[in-house]
This record gives sequence, C-alpha cells and structure tokens, in this order.
Amino acid sequence: MLNSAWRAALCVLTGIGLTVAFVPSASADVAPCADDIICTGIHVPGSDGTPGGGSAGGGGDSGTETCSWNGQTVPCWRDDLGWFSSGCYYRLAKPQPLESEDVWDGKTSKDGAIYDRACLGNEAPGSVFLAQAPGPMKPPTPRQLAFDALDQIKPAKPKLHAAPQTDAVVGSPVWFWFDANQPTSGPISHSIQGPGYVVTTTVTLKQVVWTIDDGPAGHRTQEFTCADPGTPFAAGQTPSCSHIFTSSSAGMKDHVYTARVSLVWRVTAKTSTNVDIDMADFTWRSEFPDVTLQIPVNEVQVLN
Repeated sequence: MLNSAWRAALCVLTGIGLTVAFVPSASADVAPCADDIICTGIHVPGSDGTPGGGSAGGGGDSGTETCSWNGQTVPCWRDDLGWFSSGCYYRLAKPQPLESEDVWDGKTSKDGAIYDRACLGNEAPGSVFLAQAPGPMKPPTPRQLAFDALDQIKPAKPKLHAAPQTDAVVGSPVWFWFDANQPTSGPISHSIQGPGYVVTTTVTLKQVVWTIDDGPAGHRTQEFTCADPGTPFAAGQTPSCSHIFTSSSAGMKDHVYTARVSLVWRVTAKTSTNVDIDMADFTWRSEFPDVTLQIPVNEVQVLN
C-alpha cells in the first residue's frame, strides 16, 4: 500500500537521525499530545497552506509546532508523513484499500479510515485503521500537494540493452544503456489542484544505478552508477555507461549475470503562482525488480 513517495519520505526521516518503524496493530486509538508527548507551537504568519507561506524545510514539516518524544524534538506535522502521535506519524492512505482487505479488520469506511503509519523505532512501516484522524484537519500546504502529485508519477519500465550481450569477455568493457524517452527518462510532471492554485511536481533524472549479480553464492551484488541512460552501441565510439567484469559467469545460475536498473530522480515543484516549493532535501528512486538483462561473460584463454 505504501507508495514510492511515502517510502522515500521515510528515508528522509531516517537520514535526520530518526528511525521509523511499524508497530503491528489492526486498529489503534491515537490523539495529539498523548501521555509521552509534549506539544508546543507558535503560528507563523503565512504557514496556513497558502503559497509561499510556512517553512518547507526539514524534510517536510510546516510551521513551527514541535513535539517531544523520548527527549527528541520532532515536528508535530510533516507534509510528507502526516500527524505525530505517541511516537508515530500517521497519514491518510491514498487510495484507501478495498474494505475486503485484512487491514480493515472487519471495519468499513463508515467506521473510520486507513492511515499509513511510520514510528520511531526499528521495524518496517505499515498501515492501521483509525476511527478518527490523529490530529485536526489541516488545509493542504503547497509542499503536501507536491508530495501528493509525486505519488501520481510513475515512470515507464525501461528497456535494457548491453553490448556485447552474448559474447562479453572478462576484462573488456561492456556497454549498458536503456531506451531514453520522455515516459522513461523524463522529465515527468504531474499537477494537483490546491486551494486557489495548482501545484506541479516534476522529476528529472539525476543518476542511473545498475545492479549486477556478483558471485555464485547468491545474495551478493555490485552496483555501478551512470549519469545518464547511456548511449547505444556504435563501433568506434566511447560509451557513456559501461562496466568491466572481472570474472566469468560460469559459476552463476544459468551461466549468466543478471543486471537490473533503478533510477534516481531530482524532485522540484512550484505553484501556478510561480512560487518554488523547496524539495531540495528530497530525492526519489524508481525500482524495476522485474526488468532484467542477462549477460553471459566468458574468459578468454590464451595459448602459448
């Protein structure tokens, strides 16, 4: 259920020294300023969700309201994670899961809603049913709308290529690339209507990460990065993305190396009133686990 923007936001939270976790539960009762939280706040003019107002830094918190949890000061509201209560952030899941799914635990939308939950701990995030929202409804801030727009961006699956693909040899560069087109390599944008303005989020390709199986023992991989989708093979030319294998694929499953690719994006956003939304602390990574490229690599035998 967790979308890519939400997962990436959790990485941002971890990056500032807070580890998120999912506390298993089919349902929960939460409220702002629970027993182990001290909430304080000062309203800053312009932090009510209007374009250009509030603080959009710090990984998505808006305004200056802060909470204390186990001696740590954290935002009581984050545009990318939602409300903070009892050590967890809660955000309304979009879209809501089907009511036949287990997370509802027999409840329906008449009883409440499903929220994505990320807790300060060591386990994976998840979802939970709540009878009411864990905090007062807030008008969407431009940054929150920017994340909502990011949720709707889905790059097309890349078509992977390598040269040589069938007769690569140890110690010789192998070209890597994928077909570069706007749906796959961007830029890709999506817009969402806000209260009196429109927010447009755009992702621009920042880096390409290739992952290759590395060893017959399994569970071992190696990564190399490229600055662009790579250039198609052309005799006499130099590749913009290449890799040198140091051992043959003889010991690998099916005697081939398996390559996968993920794309790292730079995220920007602005309002229709031409106000930039600060997304500088946020990057987004697209994974394509079912898109693979198999490459047999041989070892050249030299006879004296």
